[in-house]
Amino acid sequence: MISSRSRVLALLAAASAASLLAACGGGSSGGGSATSSKDFGVNATGTVHFWARQATQGPAKFLVKQFNATHKNLKVVLHLTPPNDDTSQLATAIRAGSVPDVVGLNDIDVPQFAHQNALMDITKYVNALPFKSALSPGHLKLATIGSTYYGVPYLADLSVLWYNKALFKKAGLDPNKPPSSYAEIVSDARAISKLGHGIYGFSFAGNCQGCLGFTMLPSMWASGQHMLNGELGQQTANVENNAPLKTMLAAYRTMWAEHLTPAADQTQNGLTWGQDFEQGKVGILPGAYGFSAAMTSAQQKKDLADAPLPAVDGGSYSTFDGGDDFVIPAGAPNASGAWEFIQYALQQKQQFEFPALGETPIRTDILTPAFTEKYPYDAVAVKALGKGSVEYTLAYDAVYNEPGSPWFKMFEEAVYNGNVDKAISEGQPNIQTTLSSVKG
Repeated sequence: MISSRSRVLALLAAASAASLLAACGGGSSGGGSATSSKDFGVNATGTVHFWARQATQGPAKFLVKQFNATHKNLKVVLHLTPPNDDTSQLATAIRAGSVPDVVGLNDIDVPQFAHQNALMDITKYVNALPFKSALSPGHLKLATIGSTYYGVPYLADLSVLWYNKALFKKAGLDPNKPPSSYAEIVSDARAISKLGHGIYGFSFAGNCQGCLGFTMLPSMWASGQHMLNGELGQQTANVENNAPLKTMLAAYRTMWAEHLTPAADQTQNGLTWGQDFEQGKVGILPGAYGFSAAMTSAQQKKDLADAPLPAVDGGSYSTFDGGDDFVIPAGAPNASGAWEFIQYALQQKQQFEFPALGETPIRTDILTPAFTEKYPYDAVAVKALGKGSVEYTLAYDAVYNEPGSPWFKMFEEAVYNGNVDKAISEGQPNIQTTLSSVKG
């Protein structure tokens, strides 16, 4: 989480790697003899202590209730961790040598724990999953160091491109053709803004660092570029020669300068993000699939639709693979029971229920006609899941999310001040300095 990263690293760093692993039961392989048993994750007994974030409590509560009703010899006990304290609670438990059996961890936080050898190596169990190829690639990447898996996808929080079909039609645009490039986003936003009467072509959360990364980075990834490259702890910034990034920033600047966006966007911190779109006042909104929970009226269901976030110059699409991974802390008392619970949670029957609980499944093979008919908005997100990605780094919060982050400074300079070239030239060293300062 945004405010907890420095505290987490301080807690983990307070113990040496050796003493940390000793406290957790002897290494990244976790539960000792349990991991070598061919019966690992099958017919386990006892109790599994499951920590999940309050932010994703819907699926957690559902899974625990269903699992406990069908497994008489294995009971799962749920503990919900509060916002901004989930990672620090886990770090404290690790340092104390008293860890839960399984954790639903924000996927961008997994690398920092895996890098500290605080998680169990579950590679052979992940590789044995018959549906491994259908798992979210971005979630799985964040749980990987080299060829070793320290986690497995759990649930997804994905970014999409929302658009208002009614406003498209009124503006003379094809209501069944959402923009498929940034040039089309700008041109469509111009056409919609000409409708006047408080209607804007585009909207964004302009004072929410994380929101901007969540909705802008996928278009860059779909264009074949990442802003952070290289192995963990040795990464380099890819800003100065990143053409898709420059085009994106210039497009946002154009829409801001031409007043195609509400003036209030500059101070939008995410708390009311998307409400103007839900009210029918905005034509195009990059946002979260989760916005659909508020789109319940018959008129909204008729007018509002979503599409994948397009590559900057078109031709492809992507999504930000946000959400949670399952991890088993090293030294978990009931690692076998934890893996049995994880396998249960990943089955299609359980994953099918996630949209009704406010989240997206992490299996692309769930995209059946029945799923599409029941959850048309989420079907778009699941389609994008196969091409989803992440910024794989220990420095995500420092680069993107924290107040005054180099990412946000670059955005402000380009969009609000109108200095795209200056923003890019300053963004390169600023992001590189931040990367170099975060070693994990």
